[in-house]
Amino acid sequence: MASELTILRAGSSGPRLLFVDPYLTASHAAFMQGLLKHVPARWTALGLPGRHWRWRMRGAASFLARAAANELAGPWDAMVCSDMLGLAELKGLVPALADVPALVVFHENQLAYPAPGQAGHAQQERDLYLAFSNLSTAQAARRVVFNSKYHQEEFLSAARELETRLPDMRPSGLTKEIAAKSMALPMPIDPTEAAGLEREPRGGPLRLLWNHRWAQDKDPERFFAALDKLASEGLAFELAVLGPAPAKPPAVFAAARESLGIRVKQWGHAERRREYWGWLLWADVAVSTARQEYFGLSVAEAVWAGCRPLVPDALVYPELYPGKLRYGPGGLALALAGLATDPERIRKQDHRSLAAGFTWEVQAPAWRDIIEQTIDKG
Repeated sequence: MASELTILRAGSSGPRLLFVDPYLTASHAAFMQGLLKHVPARWTALGLPGRHWRWRMRGAASFLARAAANELAGPWDAMVCSDMLGLAELKGLVPALADVPALVVFHENQLAYPAPGQAGHAQQERDLYLAFSNLSTAQAARRVVFNSKYHQEEFLSAARELETRLPDMRPSGLTKEIAAKSMALPMPIDPTEAAGLEREPRGGPLRLLWNHRWAQDKDPERFFAALDKLASEGLAFELAVLGPAPAKPPAVFAAARESLGIRVKQWGHAERRREYWGWLLWADVAVSTARQEYFGLSVAEAVWAGCRPLVPDALVYPELYPGKLRYGPGGLALALAGLATDPERIRKQDHRSLAAGFTWEVQAPAWRDIIEQTIDKG
């Protein structure tokens, strides 16, 4: 419905910039808010609710071309969009946007996900359109930003592989063209939301944090299986489980809530951001069991709050965190057991410096620069 179209305006001077994200939720919404706050410009931001992601990728351009026709008419010096938008389609449907230079920001991509072995042939064929939509969006942009070098390399590698799967009329040289105009920038975090909150001295059992989407690609089964092993060995710990949940979360969550009992101190999404940051400051260790991760905003936020990250030795994590903070295949329970036996040792360590470079305060100049490059025809 057109009534669910979000239209925000910010700034009174500088370039005329349009922001479009058809999946405006969680990290996508946080990025939009940070961009409007930290990059001076005359902004107009358009967004749609973060649900039905496949339909957003397939239908958002057509919907926005009609529902937001007046806003899209501009004039614009540049536009910024996410990977959820079919940029080439929107430019074709809205003549006023045809010559507007665009910056596309890839939070995720459909070329390299689902990962090999995690999708059957039928799903891969069904999602081939979405993969090519990402490719054409990058083709239609003047600049392309990925949220990590790992993501950039995964995308370009998958793009080269995708070209070999096309039956004919292959866009020769397209991957090389995209590589030449792409770069990696961290997804900035905004710790000003935690202003006035402090990490208080603590004792007692190890405090564990899970602050991810309640979804299969975050592998909650592996996380809760490791906690069950700790409990069976008589090791003490406390737990806060946050993160947004779908209407029907994976069954493992209900089972874990019951089995963990009084160890659970928080269970469920924190509606208010200050409450969320309060739990991050409460915790000692932030755990990830992700099967797919291109940056890991929730881990970065927890590390900024002082948590020791415990992350897989895979995906983007070797790019961001030293080896002593990562665990190998099958090693989560053992790593947690070592931490649970001596929580005071990690409480004496400073991990916040690992995330200091991820804040908007540090990253805003780079985002201003890439937007200026997008506007500049040189």
